[in-house]
Formats: sequence, structure tokens, C-alpha cells
Amino acid sequence: MSDSASPSASISLSDPTDIPTVLDRAGIDYVTVHEQRLLAIYHTGIFNVTTEPESVSNARTLEIECWEAPLPSRSDERSPQELLEDFAAVFDTSDESRSGLSGTLIKPTVIS
Repeated sequence: MSDSASPSASISLSDPTDIPTVLDRAGIDYVTVHEQRLLAIYHTGIFNVTTEPESVSNARTLEIECWEAPLPSRSDERSPQELLEDFAAVFDTSDESRSGLSGTLIKPTVIS
């Protein structure tokens, strides 16, 4: 599914964060694979989210990889990199009206 050219990002969060709760509040579908990994579907793209060593329910760091790019008819002409950045922004909880949580995204590091 993924290849070495898939965009990815490392994210540090200021507070422990329940990733499924953030995704639920953002209306993003996901499937929990195990305690430290889930797959999220965002604009028909599939994003692999890992939180090692923490669990997805108490994460301080995330690794996000675009596993599969969105369907061309659904991508709004945005690149996988742009969608990855949009998806990563969901974890910026400084806008409490959007997320209902407190905390801030410290630093997303995008790795091409």
C-alpha cells in the first residue's frame, strides 16, 4: 500500500491526547488496528497513524503516513502532501470550538 514516496509527518502534542476522540469530533472515520495504531479515512485517502510507545488513547506523539492517496475524483485537486497537512491540522486543538479539547500542536514535521 505505501511506498517510500508517501508523504508522512511526525507530530508532538503539548498534552496527552485521545486520538479516537479527536477524530470522532472532527467526523473522521477510522479503524483501530491495535493499541498504538489506527487507520483514518480522510477525503477518501487512507492515513496510517501510529503512537508508539503510547496508546492511541493517551498519545503525546504521532507518526502519520499517507498510505493511499484519495481517489482522483474526490481529492479536490489537492496533493497527498496537502491532504496530509490538512489531516495533521485536525490535531491542533488550540481552537477549542473546533475540537472541544485543550492543548496545542507543538510541531508537525513533514517528512517527504
